[in-house]
Parts: sequence; structure tokens; C-alpha cells
Amino acid sequence: MSAPPDTPLPVLLVTSNGVGMGHLTRQLTVALSAPDRLDPVLMSLSGALPTVATAVAEGRLPELRGVRTEYCPSRKSGWLPSGGLGRRLREVHPAYGWEPYFADRLHALVAETGARLVLFDGVVPYAGLREARRRLEGTLFVWMRRGMWRPGAGEQWLEHAGLFDLVVEPGDFAAEGDRGATVGRDDAHRVAPISIADAIELQDRATARRALGLDPDRPALLLTPGTGALEDVASPAQVALDVVRRVAPDWQVAVTSPALARHGITGDDLVLLTDTYPLARSLAAFDAAVSAAGYNSVHELLGARIPTVLVPGQSLGTDDQPGRAATLAAAGACLSATPEDPEAVRAAVTAVLETATAERLRTVCAGLPATTGGRETAHLLVDLAAGAAPPAPLAATGWGPPVWRRALPDPRTPVDLVTDEGASGTGRRGRRPLRLTQELPAHRLGDAPLEHLVQGSSPEYRRARAEIARWIYR
Repeated sequence: MSAPPDTPLPVLLVTSNGVGMGHLTRQLTVALSAPDRLDPVLMSLSGALPTVATAVAEGRLPELRGVRTEYCPSRKSGWLPSGGLGRRLREVHPAYGWEPYFADRLHALVAETGARLVLFDGVVPYAGLREARRRLEGTLFVWMRRGMWRPGAGEQWLEHAGLFDLVVEPGDFAAEGDRGATVGRDDAHRVAPISIADAIELQDRATARRALGLDPDRPALLLTPGTGALEDVASPAQVALDVVRRVAPDWQVAVTSPALARHGITGDDLVLLTDTYPLARSLAAFDAAVSAAGYNSVHELLGARIPTVLVPGQSLGTDDQPGRAATLAAAGACLSATPEDPEAVRAAVTAVLETATAERLRTVCAGLPATTGGRETAHLLVDLAAGAAPPAPLAATGWGPPVWRRALPDPRTPVDLVTDEGASGTGRRGRRPLRLTQELPAHRLGDAPLEHLVQGSSPEYRRARAEIARWIYR
């Protein structure tokens, strides 16, 4: 039975951790594009979520104010216990591992928010996600599955597509060069490319330059090297800087330095953009760019008609950055060079600083598809969620390992839970404190684990989360 037209429709937008901010930014774009009837709640495994929360708190992302968020550590976060007395137990008994923890977290948040639909943006449909889908029989599950996978990567994950009620594939400016495992499949509903620039108010050139601290009168180059998580990004960036200093000393250079990508590129003549999010709002400030070829960067920069040199990452998970860069360069929408070829980087950067080349690139970029996929997806979710039933209320017990496992002695050391109101544990020696809190640290998560609670959590949800935390963090 469809929900009455005036009924709010809670939906849960879930992202994997990823290498950069692609998954998170696409989901934010959907949330920002949501019609009034949709009530999006964001659950992310990305360590960049504090960057988003800080941008909202500091007024740099006012469009997201009121959207609730919750961070869930990924298995790669380094927070969850991996050693000590309990290490062998975690190896022998899968119920003590991350996948059951993630299933509990997802299940509990759906029940707490009343979400009728879960939209997952990620390459890998985790076992925990699949287990939550099994438990939540009446809740719709949708997979947002980006294309442009590296050839030969990820075919085994596509076997899980049938578990979802719908697969949504966001468009890609370079789609005709896609050589990955998703090509030719007929299991996806395709939407236009997605860019957060389509969902936020954009600044004019003068306002953007003031916001970024740039000289209003000098040409400006944006240098955005990517995450650097899997390879050295400093070398091609340094080549680009050398070119600007040698052939265009009147240009100013701004370098992005997000929380996930501390690359160490510095200089007295540089403007360092530390955790400047969303940068898409201020792209009118720039006359050219040198960038990695990730999904976000390409669709924001080329969508804004910024003359760009793409220097693709070579080993970033499933994302075929080399294929994306080569396809768009062949189409005349950008210039491209591989990071292993400094001479090619030097030639491309030299060319993009030339007026004739820049004008030619802008002309081609003007013909690229509109980046309206976030709006299309949000309206699609309204139609789906309106026909779905609300989930069962939050259960008081049943979280954690199976009943038979919980009945056995557990030699692992418990944690002491500390809430925003104070300690709830016993304070015995040897126990480490664990915070249950609605607050995230500014910019970066740090090394001390915490259990983040969605804003406005009910007492029942807090109790459920305490039970979930007690068994995984021992």
C-alpha cells in the first residue's frame, strides 16, 4: 500500500569508505536534491564525514543543514580491536567480526529512522549489507553502482546485483570508453552524470576568489592531485608547479589538501586549500586546473568548463581513471598525461595555460551532458519509498552474536561506555573507555574510537547501540 501523499518518507543513504570522496559526495548530492517529502539520513563508512559535518557547522554547506548523519567505522578504519586475548576468538567465530557489526548497525539505524528504503553507493555489496537486507524484508534496497570499472576488476561483486530491488548507474562523461565489467549489463536504471554543483548555490568569480583567499586580478590554476592514498601524487604536482613558475609566473596556484590526502605539497607562493568542501561551489575562481581523474573531479571541473589536465591515478581500486582521462582527452574535453611521464605532464600543463587551448577545451566542455543525475535519483527514490512499508520498531535485544554464542563465557575484556552525559560502565582497571556520542571531531576522526549516534537518537536506540558496541569492541 502506498503512503499518503503528505507522509514523510525517510530513506537511508549509505556509502562505502572508498579511497576519496566519490561515494560520499554522490550521496550528498542525492540528499541535497531531495524533494521536501523525502527525509534523507546519511550513514557513511568514509573518514571524510567530519569534513562534511564541519562544512555544515561553519556555514560552508548550508544546504545540508538539518540532514542527519551517522558515521560507522569500516573494517579498515583501525578502530576495531584486532589483537590481544580476543584475536583468536575473532578469527574462529565470525560473529565477532566487522560484517555482523555492520549488519547490526545498518539494521538498527533503519529501525530507528523508520527508513523505507536503503540506497547503497559502493562497489562491494558487503556481507553485512546483504545480511541486513535479509533481515529487513519489507525495506527496499537500491545499489548505486558507478560504471568505469578497471578491466578485469570486480566481476564477482556483480553476482549480488539480484539481491537489490533496483540498481542505479550514474552517467559518466567518458561512458563511451568504459571497458569494465558493468558494460553491456541490462540490470541497471541509468541516470545522468552526478555532480554536487547541480545541487548547491554556485559563487561568481569575485565571490569565489574572496572565499578562497585568491588575488582577484591574477589568473589562477587549481592543482588537485587526488587522495594519494595508493600512490605518490607529489611528483606530477611538482612538475606542474615548476611549469607555472617558469612559463607563467603571473599565475597563482591553489592546491587542495583534504583530510584524506595529506600529500605534503607546500610553498610560500601557493594557496593551500585545506578541507575546502565543497570546492565545486567556488570553481568559477579558476582559469585552469591540473587534477586526478576521479569521478567527482572530472564531473565538477569539466562540468564547470574549466580547462583541465587530467593526470589519472593508476591503481585506485576499481575506478578506471586512465580510461576516463584517455576517453575525454580523445574527445577534446581535456588534456591528459600519465604520472609516470613527466615530459607529457610538462607539455600538457604548458598547453593548458595558453589562451587558444583553454578556449578550445571550454567549447568542447560546453557540449557535455547535464549533471542532473542527483535530482533524477532523488525523485526516483520518492516513487520507490512511497510504495514501501515502514520497518518494524527497534528491538530491545538480539544484537550481537547468536544467542548460543552469547551464552558461552567471553574472555575478552569489556569496554566502559561513556555517553555525552557521563560514564555508564563499571570503571574496572584494564577496561578502555568508548564514547557513544552525537558529536564528530572537526575535520579528522583521529585514533581514538567512538560510536557515533545519529542526531536526535531515542533512548531505545542508544541502548541498542550500547549492546552492539559492547560485543564488538572487547
